[in-house]
Amino acid sequence: MQMQIDTRVFAERMRDVVRDEPKAFAYDLGLSLSAVYNYLNGRVPTTDVLFRIARYSGRPMEWFLSDGAVLDEAPQSQAA
Repeated sequence: MQMQIDTRVFAERMRDVVRDEPKAFAYDLGLSLSAVYNYLNGRVPTTDVLFRIARYSGRPMEWFLSDGAVLDEAPQSQAA
């Protein structure tokens, strides 16, 4: 099953992480300020940049890419 990325959700989640400090966020992650503004407007970064953002924020990458409904419906693996 392929997951659809909702760019509105992504932009909203980025705003939650960046808050009012896009310049500091860009500096901390080694990104250009224009790249951060692109992400705040819904452009989804490459996987390696998304990974850095996820690690910085303490959130899983999937949190940025879906509204949660897809994550809640995902089958849970069972430990033996």
